[in-house]
Amino acid sequence: MPRKFEVDAEGTEFIIEKGQSVSATARLLAGRDLIISRYLFVAYTILTGHERDFKAGRYKIAQPISIAGLVSMFSRGLSEPEDIIVTIPEGSNVADVDRILDQAGLINEGDFLNSGAVELEGYLFPDTYHLRNRQSPTANRQLEVDEIIKKMRETFEIKTADLLKSLGKSERNEAIIVASMLEKEVKTEQDMRLVAGIIKKRLKQGMPLEIDATVAYGVCRRRFLLGEYCDVSLANIVDNIPIDSAYNTYKRKGLPIGPISNPGLVAINAALNPQLSDYFYYLSSKDGTTIFSKTAAEHIKARQKYLK
Repeated sequence: MPRKFEVDAEGTEFIIEKGQSVSATARLLAGRDLIISRYLFVAYTILTGHERDFKAGRYKIAQPISIAGLVSMFSRGLSEPEDIIVTIPEGSNVADVDRILDQAGLINEGDFLNSGAVELEGYLFPDTYHLRNRQSPTANRQLEVDEIIKKMRETFEIKTADLLKSLGKSERNEAIIVASMLEKEVKTEQDMRLVAGIIKKRLKQGMPLEIDATVAYGVCRRRFLLGEYCDVSLANIVDNIPIDSAYNTYKRKGLPIGPISNPGLVAINAALNPQLSDYFYYLSSKDGTTIFSKTAAEHIKARQKYLK
């Protein structure tokens, strides 16, 4: 299926796919009223010897333009810059996304954080995105950032629709908060479901969750709101555990005030389908393995054994 055409102040967007024939190109052009006759277009292209010269790409066609002008544009490959492919890994927080977009040349560092993205933490879906490359010096950076945020929010709604459709607003938010913690705490789907079960039991019994990742996020969030990058993996958790905050699950019972990362479908599904067990504690060893314990005494021994 050909992609949709878009029209803006610079002209009509027209896509030529790799391997697309001259006749198919002519048919699409005629369908958009960009040429009067597709037969004349094909004939002119063949007569001028350019039937095999069209380059795939995304073109901006400003009207009026002649058939000769179009053939020249396509055969010379005067297309717009290619879209930039950017992958946002599961569990990335808004500062991680800001840095990824900056390194891809799509934004300036801090643009994403300063555009309200911090308040959307958890709802910016991690995925591979094809983002339009607009590196003109006159480009409207704010508009570009807003479009990226909109695309990530729309992707979240589309990708999570089936999983979250039966949940109310409060239940949905709780599921995303739990999923965001699972992304930062454990790696495998099975471990995510077990930890989700532990979180559910501790909440039910009024026990603090005592999750390090929430404390680390609370430390960095203050800098996120200033538009600054902060690596949550380097946050000083020990010194910040005694300091109360809305993300300190040692000092406060219940869930943190909001998500601490942007979870993927596996984590969200695990949050919605916790596996109940006899465990109340867990920790991640230095090799990434999750060690589960049933009692506080077992947990202390595990810490001494695996975290030395």
